[in-house]
This record gives sequence, C-alpha cells and structure tokens, in this order.
Amino acid sequence: MMKKIALLVMTALLLLVVGGCSGDNDNTITVAGKDITLVTQVVDKGEVGVAIIIAYDEEIVSNELNASDISVFVGNKSRTIKTIYTSEKAEVGKPTDKGKYVVAELNAADENASTLTFDIEKFVNTRSNLDYTVKQNNPISTSNDKEYAPTKALPIDTISSPDVDAFEKVIFKDGSKEMPYRLYTPESEDSAATKKPLVIYLHGSGERGTDNMLQLLGTDGPVTFSNLSVQATTPSYVLAPQIPWDTERNGWFADEHTKTVKKIVDDLMKEHTDIDVSRIYITGVSNGGTGTWKMLAEYPNLFAAAVPIAGYMYDKDASFVMDGTARYMEPNKASASKMRNIPIWTFQAEDDPVNSIKGSLEAVQAIKDSGGKMVKITEYPAGLVAPNPHVSWEKAYNSTQMMSWLMSQHR
Repeated sequence: MMKKIALLVMTALLLLVVGGCSGDNDNTITVAGKDITLVTQVVDKGEVGVAIIIAYDEEIVSNELNASDISVFVGNKSRTIKTIYTSEKAEVGKPTDKGKYVVAELNAADENASTLTFDIEKFVNTRSNLDYTVKQNNPISTSNDKEYAPTKALPIDTISSPDVDAFEKVIFKDGSKEMPYRLYTPESEDSAATKKPLVIYLHGSGERGTDNMLQLLGTDGPVTFSNLSVQATTPSYVLAPQIPWDTERNGWFADEHTKTVKKIVDDLMKEHTDIDVSRIYITGVSNGGTGTWKMLAEYPNLFAAAVPIAGYMYDKDASFVMDGTARYMEPNKASASKMRNIPIWTFQAEDDPVNSIKGSLEAVQAIKDSGGKMVKITEYPAGLVAPNPHVSWEKAYNSTQMMSWLMSQHR
C-alpha cells in the first residue's frame, strides 16, 4: 500500500514539473523561414548578398544582440556577419535601439558573397548562389520579456534586390524580333522640360540571355549611373539592353543587335521628351566594349561621348589577331575616321588575357591618325587589375574623373 502511495506522489510531482515547463514555454516563440529576407547589392564585382533581415512579431532590443546569435549559409558555405542590429523598418543601414526587424549585414567581400556562378563551357553567368539558410544559435529576448528560441537552419523566403528593382523591365518588339531591356528613369523634382542625359550600357558575353536581369548583375556598370551620387548631380536615364546567348559567342558583333538598340533609343527619345538628344552616352565592357566601338562606327552622329572598356574595334571583314591567349581585331581606317569627332575614353589592363590591349591601343591610334583629337586611353599597368586583369571596368567605373568627364560632354 505504501509503495502505491509513493508512486502516486511521484507521479503528481512529475506532472507538476511538466506543467511548470509548459507555463514557461508560453513565453518562448520561434521564427519561421517565411520571415527571412536576403538583400542583394550590385558592386564592382557583380551582385552579392549583403544582408539578412529577420522579421519578428515582438520587439527586440538591439544592444542585447550579438553576431554569434545568427549563422548565415549559402549552400554549405558560411557567410561572414559584419554587424547586427535592430530596425523599425525592413531596411539595411537604419539601426534603431529597438525594433521588430533584426538586420545582419554581411561582408560583401567574402569569398562566398557572389550570387553568380560562371559557366566556363557556355561562357555565361548564372544567378545560382541563392540557396541561403539562416540559423538562430542562441535565445533572443524581446523587450517584453519573451524569448525567441534557437532554430534549425531555415530557408530564406524572399530576395530583395533594390538595385535591380530600380530599373523598369521592358521587352522591345519589332515585328518578330524582340530585345529585353531595363530602363532607369530619373526621379527628379525638375520639370519635364529639364533635359536629361541618356546612358546606354552594353553588357559582356557573360550576361547574354533572355532573363532581362543578368545585364544588371554581372558588373556595376548600369548601377554606377543609377546610384544616388550620380543622380543627385546629373539626373539621367540609363538603358541596359540584353542580347541572347549564342554558341559562337558573337554577342554584339551581330548587326541586328546594334540596329535594335538604335531603334530602342529612337523610341525612348519619342516617349521621354526630356531626354537630351545632345547628351547620349554609350559604354560597354568586354564584348559590350566591342559593341560600343561598333555602334560608334554605325551611328557616329548619335553619341556625345563613349567609354568602351576592354574591347576592340570590330570589323566584320577582318580576322582575329592572336596575342598570347588574348585576341583582337585591327581597326578599320574608315570606321576610325567616322569617330574622329567623338570624345572617347577607353580603358584596359596591359595584361588583359582575354582581349588584347593592342585592340584598344590601335583603335585610339587609328582615330588620331584620321585627325581625331578627342580620344584617349587609360592603360592599367600589369598587375594592377587583379586577380583577373580582364575586368578593368571594376576600376574604370570607380573613376570619379571619368564620370565627371563623361557627364560634361555635349554633341
């Protein structure tokens, strides 16, 4: 009988303990994957993941957070957290003492930051590094004494890409032909009568496709012109067309592509009467740098200035000249003569292993030989553009001198 009584007492005590634990759990909350956002940004090396934003139902106190509270992974690779804070809005760079959003800013320079993977066989980028998960390692307390429990690795629910979203997504149609493009329209308080430049950006081979997105992601070319520092002083339209992938890697060599870009520009000038027809600028990188030279030869009276980067002057009747691993085409004298009155500033690394610096040097000299006095080149010494000497645009688009020069040109 005494054993039965003892057993009943122990059972009652156990139920009391379990009941007490259930009461404590009423103050424990968990966050779900649907509350997690990855924020990306386009930097000089292309698109990278720059922050994770976690939405909580309860207010969190910022000074109680620690970077070790959160772990962020892309696939099975860890991302480095620079800083962590709360915010009242789901925005990066706006910390507050308390807030329902926890923002973990990531190191944009770490080796796992890029959202892009380069397919060497197809010679094109893919936006494939987006398999992010977030794990809350430690309990996080709320301002009203509740607690968010640690979690397993949770997948992100949303990707926010403000740099991309700033550009309108458009498909140009000309009969059976189509060309996707992105357009940035300046947010200016000036009247529509105030004329604004139009900047045309031609992407490289790695951004060929039909997604109407890669041309904004591979380099910071387009966003260099759409960012606040430029728009605050020179409100400008920015056009970034995209050409389809092709096995031959002809890219912008095809006449149909440059002709279509010209038609898009003509349409934009009709639709947006505040575009300054005397300030249409063109720039491009690699294959798009060659496309820039090509458009200058085809439409020399259209452009106020140009910045071709790491390309060469295209001539459909010429053959490639090999220079080690790099290649280029010798400039056509007739094409060079057409450009002699256009301000041109070209950029390339001396040790470019893809497109030989000789292509840019000889193009500049051919224009000068035809009487041109407004063409110049910045040749980066070997070893300065590293680790990939082909990507001289990373330095060129960071040149404030070049930007000021370009925006000051009028036709």
